[in-house]
Amino acid sequence: MTRRLTRKQEEQAEVNITPLLDIVFILLIFFIVTSTFLQEQGFGLNSPSDEPPEDDTRPPPTLMLSVQADGFVRVNNVRLIDPRSVKPVVEEFTAREPRGVVLVNAAPKAKAETTVTVLDQARLAGVEPAVGLQESRR
Repeated sequence: MTRRLTRKQEEQAEVNITPLLDIVFILLIFFIVTSTFLQEQGFGLNSPSDEPPEDDTRPPPTLMLSVQADGFVRVNNVRLIDPRSVKPVVEEFTAREPRGVVLVNAAPKAKAETTVTVLDQARLAGVEPAVGLQESRR
């Protein structure tokens, strides 16, 4: 018992989807209009500059103040000065080399009083010196 559809029945079975599409487009427009968009924060992009990079690999100039066992101070292993006259030497160095570093190096048998005097003189000149102590060799 199979039933055959007649042409009239085939025409009645056809579905019209035009109103459905109209509703879908209206809903789409409604959702687009009522939606909110968030401003997401991300990474800032830094592009390289055309200028050559600053040469930071070179060490800064150094003023070496070596406190000796005889009570004198040797400046850059060249000249001897009195420990109380370190301040003008450091001031002259920092005026010439603003990025410069002052290093106070004390001999093993140097008096602590002399080393402290040199450190105080360097601090009076406005510099915080780095301190190095030599090892005594036996």
